[in-house]
Amino acid sequence: MDEKIKRLIELIELSDNIAALTGAGISTLSGIPDFRGGYNPIWDKFPQEKIFDIDYFKKDPSLFYDFFREISKKNYEPNISHKFLKFLEDKGKLKGIITQNIDGLHQKTGSKAVYELHGSIYKNHCMKCKKKITYDAFLNKVKDERVPLCECGGVIRPDIVFFGELLPDYDLKMAFSLAQNTDLLLIAGTSLVVQPASYIPTYTLKNGGKVVLINRGDTYINDRAVLIFTDIKKTFDFLAQYYKIT
Repeated sequence: MDEKIKRLIELIELSDNIAALTGAGISTLSGIPDFRGGYNPIWDKFPQEKIFDIDYFKKDPSLFYDFFREISKKNYEPNISHKFLKFLEDKGKLKGIITQNIDGLHQKTGSKAVYELHGSIYKNHCMKCKKKITYDAFLNKVKDERVPLCECGGVIRPDIVFFGELLPDYDLKMAFSLAQNTDLLLIAGTSLVVQPASYIPTYTLKNGGKVVLINRGDTYINDRAVLIFTDIKKTFDFLAQYYKIT
């Protein structure tokens, strides 16, 4: 077994207060396009700068829904990274997951303590009357209507954070609290360039916690991480093999 993997396993075994910070890099293992990096043909058809811009959505929500219909044709399933974090939670070691992803795959795996910094596609509401819409009802409307509308005539939108919007206050506060009190922060699939999520690891470091990076690219805290892995899938596959997770 690789020496770095051995060291990671040692850190996990020695810690009973682990937290995780996850980004798009783990969702790509499930086939979901990376919204903030890397080429994907879907961006030739749907420009990111318009799809996720709140001002453009308010002006023309049809672009977002054309995009959503395209990517929702496939049923995305949790991958080994989601399953490993759920395993740690079941063992009582992982106290929470801070995620920048909106795909709900952590919850689909069964993880309970998940703080969604950028919201979730599974929660939706009417922009006019504020009525909450179930995900199933939302999906049906998306299939039947170019732009899903509420009974009041208002546009239904997902509770995700578009460019130009503030992050959810509760999830952000819980994320910083979790990071501040953990002794081992596993960072997986995020390059730590989007603020304020990028600050989260500093709370762990300032309070004496250790940071492990599992990301294909460099981050601004590479020099302060105790371990760095650049192959996300390979790393989680090794961990799953050791802990016999399928």
